[in-house]
Amino acid sequence: MIISTDREQQIQELRQLSADIKCGMLTTVDANGCLHSCPMHKTGDISLDGGIWFFSSVNTQKVDDIKQNQQVNISFTSPHQQRYISISGTAELIEDRDQMQEKWQPELQTWLPQGLEEPNLVLLKVNIHKVDYWDSPSSIHPQSWGV
Repeated sequence: MIISTDREQQIQELRQLSADIKCGMLTTVDANGCLHSCPMHKTGDISLDGGIWFFSSVNTQKVDDIKQNQQVNISFTSPHQQRYISISGTAELIEDRDQMQEKWQPELQTWLPQGLEEPNLVLLKVNIHKVDYWDSPSSIHPQSWGV
């Protein structure tokens, strides 16, 4: 897949904006059409193809929601820097053990005590479609970009 220069620059900018923000709120849509949010720990940097990675257990509401509706939103905030990021995209569930090994971080042990041996472990990849962000105390208008 070839990524356009504009898209590549946008991903790089987003990587910089979110580099010091480790946790965000992931919002899914449940079977009744209601929104459900939960905190998630970002696994590494946003990939150059525009993917944001998280680990989860398969036995969670968010995974059930994603199986029914892949549309998600992630919000990241850094209030002391007056930086707010909202990312819309589609989620996919990945059970590839090699990718899990590659993306594992020790701090994830807090939520997944058995590490990579955790039963029902899954990677959740959010493919970015649209980004809105506010990165200034003097700007009330968001910057936006999308695919």
